[in-house]
Amino acid sequence: MKSEQLSAIDVASGNLVPMSSKSPILSSTNHWNGIVLEQHHLPAFECPELCLQQHSINIWLGNSCQIDWRLAGGRLHSTQMRRGLVNITPKGIPTQARWHEEIKFLLVSFDSSLFKRVADDLIVGSDVYDRLRLRTIEIIPQRGVCDQQIFHLGMALKAELEAGYPSGKLYGESVAIALAAHLLKTYSGTRQPIAELEVNLSERQLRQIIDYIYDNLALELTLVELASLVNMSSYSFCRWFKRLMGISPHQYIIKCRIERAKFLLTYSQLPIIEITYQIGCSSQSNFTTIFRKHVGITPKAYKEMI
Repeated sequence: MKSEQLSAIDVASGNLVPMSSKSPILSSTNHWNGIVLEQHHLPAFECPELCLQQHSINIWLGNSCQIDWRLAGGRLHSTQMRRGLVNITPKGIPTQARWHEEIKFLLVSFDSSLFKRVADDLIVGSDVYDRLRLRTIEIIPQRGVCDQQIFHLGMALKAELEAGYPSGKLYGESVAIALAAHLLKTYSGTRQPIAELEVNLSERQLRQIIDYIYDNLALELTLVELASLVNMSSYSFCRWFKRLMGISPHQYIIKCRIERAKFLLTYSQLPIIEITYQIGCSSQSNFTTIFRKHVGITPKAYKEMI
């Protein structure tokens, strides 16, 4: 996902082309690990047959509109899309679509390696064969489904992107893992329910994670980094941490940063811009956004109250 716009293979020519006929209005390219979000407004168009290079979700934002589509050269279907409905297109399946009026949607695209990492932590029963089989399961294409979890997570990513990423890389990683797990559990080709491998680590290991977070609040922490401290995958780490702490790693880190900021605003003479970097925010505007969201006032107003 290194390009400025998500791409796919044009089946007719074999060339790599943009997935959309116009550049996105918003894009998270090169910011979050494992996931890219784009917002599109497109005029009426007939899209050529494309083979996607990543698993992708289309979340409808516009008015009701008929979309004509076909998969893998099959027969033409029509779906009436409305705000909140979702299309899911797996990697590697040729897809073609056309529409006759302006459309608005979010495009969420995943790195394939993210799905493998999440699938490695999902099991069907306890049999070794089942675990190996799960790693090769496919996502079943969907058109016009109502999935409130996907819609909620997609809109949360959109709000984070529009705000300038105030919550940092770890937030996008967390949402990407949640979405990938949801797709595997809900839209995979397996006919058996997907259970989850239970992970139980010690209180000492939890303390190790908490100490590391406190010692490195000024850094851009990632799930992969934190999970590696206790030899876990990002997905298992998120589940384990939330079960023990009651909140996600992302929420806990934000809480720690707010508490550190309050302390520095109260007991130090550091300028707000310096506090911004000491608690790991990328800019003073992002610091202000997060602080006001959780405290109710800006850092400047908080300092003036002391």
